Amino acid sequence: MNSLRHSKAKSMNCPTRISRRNVKSLIDSKLEKFNNLWEESGFYWGEIEAGTLKFDRVESEVALLRELKKEEFIEFFDEYIKVDAPQRRTVSVQVFSGNHLAEFKKAIAEADPPKTCRITDIFGFKRSRPLHRSLKGGPGLITMD
Repeated sequence: MNSLRHSKAKSMNCPTRISRRNVKSLIDSKLEKFNNLWEESGFYWGEIEAGTLKFDRVESEVALLRELKKEEFIEFFDEYIKVDAPQRRTVSVQVFSGNHLAEFKKAIAEADPPKTCRITDIFGFKRSRPLHRSLKGGPGLITMD
């Protein structure tokens, strides 16, 4: 958590020219051409499989990055990333192998009651998220908006 506080302090004290240089570096990395046909087809198939079909994702993200202001970044940080941010969400996952059943039972016994939401309909869950509105249906039944 200390690193998040340090990141915010560093961002606030960062001169505008340095923050613009960081944004330009991110833009340059996003605009890098695919190294081969495999990478390029992987990108497009990823969009198709996710159901988003946002084939101009890189260009639209770059356009938004070019318009990004330091104040907007700090506002986003305060709203979603900092330790006590009102919209901050975290996920913690712990995986135990079958060979460590005793440790698993001990962890379950010692754990606080979980604040979880069981997802039984993955497609319904994805449709409920703002970035996945284009996905409809289920396996074999996927249609687009």
